Amino acid sequence: MMMNSQAPVINVSGDYEEIILRLARHLGRDKNRRAVFNLIYGRGSKPRSKKEIADALGITGNAQVIQNALDELARHHLIVRMKNEGQVRDGSRWVYGKDASVRANRHVIIKYADDPSAAKKVATKRRPTVETKLTFVKPAVRTAKTQGKGPSRSAKHARLKIALLVTNPDSRASLQTGVEARYIDEGIRLESKAGEVDLKVVLAPTLDTLLDTLNSYRPDIIHFSGHGGGRTLLFDNERAGDDGGTVLDFDMVARVVKATSATPKLLVLAACDTVDGAERFLDTVPVVIAMADSIDDEAACEFSRRFYRSLSGGATIANALDQAKLVLESKGYKDARLPSLLVKDSNVSQCAFL
Repeated sequence: MMMNSQAPVINVSGDYEEIILRLARHLGRDKNRRAVFNLIYGRGSKPRSKKEIADALGITGNAQVIQNALDELARHHLIVRMKNEGQVRDGSRWVYGKDASVRANRHVIIKYADDPSAAKKVATKRRPTVETKLTFVKPAVRTAKTQGKGPSRSAKHARLKIALLVTNPDSRASLQTGVEARYIDEGIRLESKAGEVDLKVVLAPTLDTLLDTLNSYRPDIIHFSGHGGGRTLLFDNERAGDDGGTVLDFDMVARVVKATSATPKLLVLAACDTVDGAERFLDTVPVVIAMADSIDDEAACEFSRRFYRSLSGGATIANALDQAKLVLESKGYKDARLPSLLVKDSNVSQCAFL
């Protein structure tokens, strides 16, 4: 009975690179973890017990070291943990074996585990390799009204207005930004103060769209959900038939925000590698949340749901951030450390919107 098998690495969602890099990151360079990994993926196909692995590695005097390595590898789907149903007759409850997807991609996983700098150059869902080009268009905009226990309130009377910019223009690095939007909406609606929150979902945003949103909607929070990295954000295309997106650097986006009379209180950059250079936004926006490295798509969605649920429940920005990171950590996401808070005045982050 398999306890932690995963879907094949190569799948229709196009997240091959993301999964490979995540597995490489969890494999790492720890010598005990590597020794166990190499033994399991060596010759032979039969699962092994912890005792057999310890004996083979000559570490019988410190079984806990082996157990720690097995737990870490199994938790992150680098190996498969199964109930021992007669495969090994040494009284062990569990046995450990190969994962088919990992076995098929073992060499590339080890390659990126050995060389993290090379891994950072690989295009992934939230950190694609893109060509810079500037295109502008006003796309369709959808407003998602939230519902609380009481009647829904309009954006005009909402105490908290959130503009969610959802962009996914590069077909080579698909993101589940729609899922993130749904998670945020669900998180808000679970709180009793949801009637005081208005969520505007802005689809396929461009520079023009950002200006229009700031001028007419005047949001308290701007949340960017998409690709980033290298002090840039990837906005959308001019036409539906185009592909690749529009790269705007942090300086340009900050100048756009500053050029309006609406000053958001919070900017959330749910995109990879956005901490570096994000202090540029503090000239205009008092609080910025950005990602310190490449964040997994699923982790980004989970983070956003808990963060906005907490904000909608009356938590301060700093507390909502801490709560969201704790939820990620409790669910086993290594990316829990990535969301980072940038402020000029630490007292601002202790304020609540509701």
